[in-house]
Amino acid sequence: TIRGKNGTEFIFEGLSRNVDKIKSMEGIDRCWVEEAQTVSEESWKLLIPTIRKPGSEIWVSFNPRLKTDATYQRFVVHPPPDAVVKKVGWQDNPWFPDELMGEMEHLKRIDFDEYEHVWEGQLKEFADGAIYGKELKTARREGRILKIPLERGVPVNTFWDLGRND
Repeated sequence: TIRGKNGTEFIFEGLSRNVDKIKSMEGIDRCWVEEAQTVSEESWKLLIPTIRKPGSEIWVSFNPRLKTDATYQRFVVHPPPDAVVKKVGWQDNPWFPDELMGEMEHLKRIDFDEYEHVWEGQLKEFADGAIYGKELKTARREGRILKIPLERGVPVNTFWDLGRND
């Protein structure tokens, strides 16, 4: 906790281990959830009703990972009606240092997909470590993944061999 001379109080709490501790708080004016890409739907369901003081606000900052993540779904895909959603990146930082520019350019050269995620805020198409993730991304980019119409009454068989620990 940090307490100001004017009575302000800054409280730092986590949302992953003991989210129930937050339910008992009251009188919060502003709540800023940093690195919110890892916040679960259950944590949002407990936190949001806690921030109920008239005029209170919840600020959320995060680097999105997957389209299915709870934070991305709640605040980007289906934002609340009074939400202000803005994509902000390194380009918006007037103090962006040369050291980080060098790191960014290096990652861009060695792993473009990771560069797009880390520095441009692009969603990952597949979770890290996904089996055949890069191959599927290439197949999608080359137009080799498509929808095949289903004929009712005709059986459909699929066969998978991912070759992991079997």
